[in-house]
Amino acid sequence: MPILESDKRVDLTQREVAVVVAKAISRAGLPVPNGRFRNDVDHIQIDPIIIEHRVTKREPGVRLQFMAGHEMGVTFNINLREFAADPTGYLTDLFEHLNPMLRNSLKLRKRKQIINQAVYEILTEEAAANG
Repeated sequence: MPILESDKRVDLTQREVAVVVAKAISRAGLPVPNGRFRNDVDHIQIDPIIIEHRVTKREPGVRLQFMAGHEMGVTFNINLREFAADPTGYLTDLFEHLNPMLRNSLKLRKRKQIINQAVYEILTEEAAANG
């Protein structure tokens, strides 16, 4: 009986969830080759983690790290309980928020560079004027 024709629950291990999400991210074309993170799956580093909501409430999770375009480092902490509850919704939410976050981060980076350059010019001109 094929898995798609069955309504039985399928449980994935921590490693399998990490690979499924990493493959989805890779298919979207987000990761770029780099030397900063290990290449566990398609230029994505995978690490098992424990997510602590409080000191007493610990849940298993997976951390995915990779470099995206414009040298933007991306880190995802996947809560396995939330992923198991609704895998499709979890991945949909992930991708809906990712592109706006990358775009906004790039805007902030450019603004900060402009401000830093202006402050540097003011400081160096002031230092040159005071000799």
